[in-house]
Amino acid sequence: MNEKTIWDFLLQKTGNAYGTAAIMGNLMAESSLNPRCVTGIKDPEYICKADNEEIDFAHDGHAFGLVQWCYYTRKGGLLAYAKQTGRSVGHLQMQLEYLVKEMSQDYKSVWNAVCTAKDIRSASDIVMLKYEKPSGTSEAAKKKRADYGKMFYVEYGMLDPEPEPAPQPSGKKMVRAKSQVNIRSGPGMSNQILGELKGKRTAELISTENGWHKIAVYVKAEFTEVIS
Repeated sequence: MNEKTIWDFLLQKTGNAYGTAAIMGNLMAESSLNPRCVTGIKDPEYICKADNEEIDFAHDGHAFGLVQWCYYTRKGGLLAYAKQTGRSVGHLQMQLEYLVKEMSQDYKSVWNAVCTAKDIRSASDIVMLKYEKPSGTSEAAKKKRADYGKMFYVEYGMLDPEPEPAPQPSGKKMVRAKSQVNIRSGPGMSNQILGELKGKRTAELISTENGWHKIAVYVKAEFTEVIS
């Protein structure tokens, strides 16, 4: 699974779970963690043509890969690194290596932010605004990327006694686990795990859907209680 491979690689490189989650949340928003994702064209031979230099990959204007690299210098750098290391431009490990190389060398303030992050949201916003630079930068877009990051943070067991200050905006409530909780990535989905809401055993309740409470992941309502 790409998720675990990406998490392990970035965590080893950044040494920071918040920063790793921030990067992954942005990658999820950009490409759904698919290194072969290409925007604006439906050509099954696109990657093969890029590898064989049958197209002008760097200048064709199609966003590509985990990061959705699009600007010609960045796509050109990706292709050059792929050739230098003898791998396809769509190779997952190669793209992760290039991401770290590019961010640490050309976007040093972003790299420093993810390596020293104290929370997910702040780091996620920096990755979004200074590295990914999407056209849409609304508050909703920022929150979506940060929420994806929180999902990965929880999924890979990085909850600590107080991972982030618990936000309590108007209209939001908190939930507390009654016991071990049935965690899934969506209501009714089969890829469940058993887990706990650690620390003070509370988490922000984002929404309720079909008997499930959505926090960073989905928890069956019967295993939790809503508190003020």
